[in-house]
Amino acid sequence: MSHLSRTLPIKRAAHVYLVREGQLLLVEERMDDGSIFYGLPGGKANAGETLGDAAVRQVLHETGLNVTDLAFVSLLEGELLTGTRNECYATFARFTADFSGELSPTDPEVVGLKWVPFEQVEALVRYGPPPEVEERNPLIWVPTRDFLRGQPRAYYPI
Repeated sequence: MSHLSRTLPIKRAAHVYLVREGQLLLVEERMDDGSIFYGLPGGKANAGETLGDAAVRQVLHETGLNVTDLAFVSLLEGELLTGTRNECYATFARFTADFSGELSPTDPEVVGLKWVPFEQVEALVRYGPPPEVEERNPLIWVPTRDFLRGQPRAYYPI
């Protein structure tokens, strides 16, 4: 009996740790249930777009900031949200970067931007329902937790 193979959609995304004076820039977005979600600036890569180019484009859209000199921090990879309608194979890159400009998001989903002291970032993270929201999956935040502690790894398998 042969094994059935399944093909998962691939989601590629890139986020940037923007840091100043011990603070991390977080994006405030309103979720479908009306709650506020805090996340890293960045997002999904378009077809044919490198993760670095996606990071630059998405950060500009979500924050108004121009980022340069991206430095790779970590890659999170594996099957995500198994058993939900958003099941996918995820490849999520994290970078640090230099930045310039003024905070002025053009993404309509962004309701605010907040510089958060490193020690307060994890307290803003909401886990739990709905399960289809990958940002509420604790695994997504492990690389950020390690980055904030000064202990990032290059690779995080899901």
